[in-house]
Amino acid sequence: MRTLLSLPLLLWALASGAQVDPVVRVAVTPDTVRVGEALSLRVTVLVPTWFPRPPVYPDFEVVNAITRLPADSSFPTSERIDGESWSGIVREYQVYPLAAAGYRIDGASVRVTYANPGADPVVRDVVMPPVVFRGTVPAGAEALDPYLAGRELRVSVDVQGNDGELAVGDAVVLTYTAALDGLSSMFLPPLAPALDALVQAGRVSVYADAPRYADGDALATRTERLTLVFQAGGDYTVPAVAIDYWDTQAGEVRTARAEALQLSVSGPAMVANDADAVADGTERGWPALLGGALLVLALVAGRAALPRARRWLAAWRASEPRAFRDLRRALRSGPEAQRYSALQRWLSRLQQGLSPRAFARDYGDAVLQDAIEALSAHCFAGRGPAPQPRQLQQALAQARQRYHRARRRRRGGALAPLNP
Repeated sequence: MRTLLSLPLLLWALASGAQVDPVVRVAVTPDTVRVGEALSLRVTVLVPTWFPRPPVYPDFEVVNAITRLPADSSFPTSERIDGESWSGIVREYQVYPLAAAGYRIDGASVRVTYANPGADPVVRDVVMPPVVFRGTVPAGAEALDPYLAGRELRVSVDVQGNDGELAVGDAVVLTYTAALDGLSSMFLPPLAPALDALVQAGRVSVYADAPRYADGDALATRTERLTLVFQAGGDYTVPAVAIDYWDTQAGEVRTARAEALQLSVSGPAMVANDADAVADGTERGWPALLGGALLVLALVAGRAALPRARRWLAAWRASEPRAFRDLRRALRSGPEAQRYSALQRWLSRLQQGLSPRAFARDYGDAVLQDAIEALSAHCFAGRGPAPQPRQLQQALAQARQRYHRARRRRRGGALAPLNP
């Protein structure tokens, strides 16, 4: 009876223009996860009447994190507030931290529209409470690059076309597969080994298909296929593939491996060049001896320079050019979520805290801004097609040049005059 009496009072307050603010709550579960694992970000919106239009949520774009909407991410709810039944909508996001760091989202707001009987619907922009969470890397796994974690990682290679004796002109298809019981497939690194030396020597031609990704209930897989066409006879070694990962059950770093392949191809080998063909044994011996001496000197010098080389390698891995190279590779062959992750990682190397939209606005053109909007909508809301990778890559390269030119101008303007 009390509810029946108070409901008309509430409707009268709405109709008379009195402000009844919606309620917006945020819950993060858990608030700390390992890098690459998902946490749940749940946003609950409650109104005193009902929703003529769904709430407009923020994108939750976070540097060095990926935000995804799972299937059936929104569902209705209700709650009693001050004795009244309020209608509600819950939306749940999955957030994947990509770096060991603390994360905080401040100032995000939800646009809420709710019915106002006898008048136009009420529209309110409600500021959300801060969203705070943390990504961590287990002790002992800090050196993993990239960081992978799961209960098991299996790497395999399937060989097709090597049933009988291989001859010049024959082809072999190598299918590499990584299956991870843990993170999403977008975290799996490239699998196929580099065969640049064989290709540059003209001994083999290599044709690579675009990687394929799949996420099932138990396993995430990445599959790459190489077709090798042999141009010369001889023995070939395809290097082994080894990927380090953090075993969440054993609590230690382990290595998943696909062993090296030995292939023998019958037919004429590569023809030596004319200088080698006419040189006698004595003439060939001196270069070999000199080469051996140089190799010994290089080994001695290399051992002394090893710490410096390691520091250089670590700096290169953390550099902006390396991140941009990885971004171009992801744009050519990765899924949309991996492309967005690589984009955020590169922007963090370019300037800490720089978001894709801000970069496109300040240094890009209309093409880049539209492409970023399309990529965000496709990744976070599942709306519309993804942008064309080649078009996005060209627009990013041009915007990168503008950024560096602007940075050089700022540095030049900060110099003191030569003749004060």
